[in-house]
Amino acid sequence: MILWVSTRTSSLACRLAFALAGAPGEVREISLRAGEGRRPEFLAINPKGQVPVLQLADGAVVTETPAIMLALSDSAPGAALFGATPAQRWAVMEWLAWLAWTVPGAFQPAFAPSRFGPPPAESAIREAALTRAQAALDFANARLPDGAWAVGDAPTAADCALAMLAVFAGFLNLDPGERLHALRARLFALPALRPTLQAEGFAA
Repeated sequence: MILWVSTRTSSLACRLAFALAGAPGEVREISLRAGEGRRPEFLAINPKGQVPVLQLADGAVVTETPAIMLALSDSAPGAALFGATPAQRWAVMEWLAWLAWTVPGAFQPAFAPSRFGPPPAESAIREAALTRAQAALDFANARLPDGAWAVGDAPTAADCALAMLAVFAGFLNLDPGERLHALRARLFALPALRPTLQAEGFAA
């Protein structure tokens, strides 16, 4: 398998899950900032021009974080990326679906307001997005178990995605909340993730 990512973007969640699962294959980086997502050779892999993208050994391509997480889980079932029971699997998917909806709507306009309106409106767009982003962080923080993983008693795909949310909070100088911050710290302390964090430029 090949997982395509761009550092310090939302592909971080899948990159963490890839490492956590010990999935067979490799990670390849492109730079969205340098426009590499629009190059013909990458568009031939993913016409959306986005990351993450997972290329399977049989040539199939999977896009969108929840779907990629499922594919990673199926490729490395021993890692239990979706928990150990049906109820945990549903809970993990609930977190991933919520984040897939929340991150674009709340966080992207805060990072790049010029993509969402003309220059005179950029300040208002960003401020409104920051308010939505903080509300999302507060929501996640309030619903996380205290001192535990998001679902069950072991890290799952939900923790990878929530850690990404905490990272984004830091980028925007927002407060992730005590529980979300602690979850990120626990996940980033796992030895299996050390090479990934080094590649992304993060410390535990």
